[in-house]
Amino acid sequence: MNRAAMPAERTGGDIDIRLGRLSQLFADLDPSPFRAGRLTEEADEYLLQRTKELPANQPVRIVIHLPAAEATEEVPTPSPPDIADALTDHFASSAKAESKRIRELFRAGRRAGLIGFATLATCLLLAWHVTENLPARPITRIVQESFVILGWVSIWKPLEMFLYEWLPPDRRRRLFQRLAAAEVVVRR
Repeated sequence: MNRAAMPAERTGGDIDIRLGRLSQLFADLDPSPFRAGRLTEEADEYLLQRTKELPANQPVRIVIHLPAAEATEEVPTPSPPDIADALTDHFASSAKAESKRIRELFRAGRRAGLIGFATLATCLLLAWHVTENLPARPITRIVQESFVILGWVSIWKPLEMFLYEWLPPDRRRRLFQRLAAAEVVVRR
């Protein structure tokens, strides 16, 4: 039988996590507030990296393989729905945090833009004033051009914020949203 005739398993959008212990995934293991538990940095970055590698149009499924040893310990381990809810809640709150970061970036960009454009207008006015009211000499030209350059430099940062700085947090936010919407399967 050739490979094309065999039924395909769903592996393209799966992220498999095989754990030696549950603490590799969660930093807080107290079962009572488990829904509010937070992922370890390593687990968070691993899931983000793996999601980046997946095609954007493909849904994500996280398959967690729990260690059999922890299932028999006296310490109560969270149930699979608790683990799935904790992952979903973690990534949903991370997406909200990135959205907040983007809003704050645009708020700061608007403030910096107002300051920058006011400075640009003032510098262009001063450059025009120097050109019109001082005799034409090399130093006059240097002062005029210095005002023009200073004015354009003053809007550099606000433009950079609006054009480029929001892109990385937006990419992370979209990854967090994909992970929050992911199907989580827990196997013991």
